[in-house]
Amino acid sequence: MENSLSSYSETFAPTVEHMRHHLLVFLWMQLGLSWLAAESIELTFQTRDPVTGSIRSTRERVETKKVGVIAVDVWNYHWCKTATMRVDAIVPRINKALEAARELGMSVMLCPSDVVDNYVGYPQREAVFQLPQVEVPMVMTVTCPPVPDAGGCACGRERCGGNYGWDGMHPALKIGEKDLMPDTQAEVYAICQVRGLTHLIYVGFHTQVCLLGKPMGLRAMKSAGLNCVLARDMTDAHPGYDPARNFTPDLNTEQVVEHFEKHLSPTIHFQEELQRLGRWDPNWVVDPVRVTPWGTTMRPHLFEQPIIVTLTTPLQSGADIRYTLDGTMPGPASIRYEQPFEVRDTTQLRVTAFRHGKQLCTESEGVFHKMLPLPPPPDVVIGDLKPVRSVGFGHTYGGVVRYSGQTKAPQKDRSNLGQELKINRKVYQRGIGIHAPCELVYELKPEYQRFVALAGADENVVGTSNGSNLAMHPSVVFKVFIDGREVASSPVMRIQFPAWRFDLPIPEGSKRISLVTMDGGNGSREDFADWAEAGFVVKSATN
Repeated sequence: MENSLSSYSETFAPTVEHMRHHLLVFLWMQLGLSWLAAESIELTFQTRDPVTGSIRSTRERVETKKVGVIAVDVWNYHWCKTATMRVDAIVPRINKALEAARELGMSVMLCPSDVVDNYVGYPQREAVFQLPQVEVPMVMTVTCPPVPDAGGCACGRERCGGNYGWDGMHPALKIGEKDLMPDTQAEVYAICQVRGLTHLIYVGFHTQVCLLGKPMGLRAMKSAGLNCVLARDMTDAHPGYDPARNFTPDLNTEQVVEHFEKHLSPTIHFQEELQRLGRWDPNWVVDPVRVTPWGTTMRPHLFEQPIIVTLTTPLQSGADIRYTLDGTMPGPASIRYEQPFEVRDTTQLRVTAFRHGKQLCTESEGVFHKMLPLPPPPDVVIGDLKPVRSVGFGHTYGGVVRYSGQTKAPQKDRSNLGQELKINRKVYQRGIGIHAPCELVYELKPEYQRFVALAGADENVVGTSNGSNLAMHPSVVFKVFIDGREVASSPVMRIQFPAWRFDLPIPEGSKRISLVTMDGGNGSREDFADWAEAGFVVKSATN
């Protein structure tokens, strides 16, 4: 039998080779390669001496069709709000680079790791499943000293709570028609084999964690024999922030990049490489001023003690940063940023940067809300009172609410879905669990002196898979009306935010109070919320 097979192979060798050739051609065409004349790029690699840290530069010319660009974890959300905004800040730059890479014939791979299978059905993901099965070699063992890791939260003292809320890539990240979405070392290696890739340029986020350690990351592909390079102008480390010792997310990223250059891989400045080829216009304004901590209207930064705010433009040397603190548009004559400054009260920051009077950066916002003191506990809790009006998330017809999906009528001393009342990792025994939008109206009695409450997004969603795919959605605004007049409101409240504190005097002769919970501005998905320790402080007998 063995001899027969050998004879068969020898007899039909040309035919088998012919079929193999056509199979590879088919695969290459399926994966979007063009049969154009080869274009090359000369890359300037930067490394550092592991001991002294002195910079070394070398140059290497590579055919662009042999280069792949891998974008790792360009997510639409992160449990740290500052980390989320730092992704947002770099996406326009990455888009420009990937567009140029595609035009140069480079292979672009978008790798959102643990949420990649949310892209099933996309041709960029499905094409990966058609790759041939190839064995990944272990060409070298990649070792290095521990990489600097600042802990992942860049918000300072008011540290964000961890969850897995992201459910995809950043909505502004452009997906090319011929891009691919691999996830494993084997998938990336198969693409490299089919397309003849020898060099991989890494862009993306949380450098020392994701770009380094994920299955498609730099360590894995370097161990398989690929020439791996980090784009130092298109990455951001898993951040930290300690203004007391001048430690910022930018410094953290700088330290991580230097660590890569000493122990792991060379880096390139991708913008400069593309600019030399005429593929990057130096007049483009693509980067915002970076704000730390970076609260926004949709995800404000809440604080009790004064905070230190740092403004940076790490990719624009000599930028003239100008800002306002009253919500007005900044211009060349606005306050000049000289050093980190203290914020003591609720503040709306707007900031941009100039050079010789010409705008150098896109505008950024910073939204900071100071928390009020903790209110006293109520003497009368609203859970013991019957509302004169109660409407919620659903359809109201003839005075009856048809609640949507699993949503229920407001629940006493439980979340709307019957769980514990839980805000910012703390469980409360008394309160009302609702789903926004919702309004509860109560009659006011003469003895009610103050309304008090702790209000926040209910975080029971984090109890399942640490909020996987869902924790990014809850966003609510709490408002209090007395006799139809708004007397107080919260900023947008998100998962694992501190509870917003209400302590409101009730004017003499007031008739009704309305507790309103609204959608925060991104739709009502998962908008479960709690009015904890809510009720009325009663006048004492001596008053």
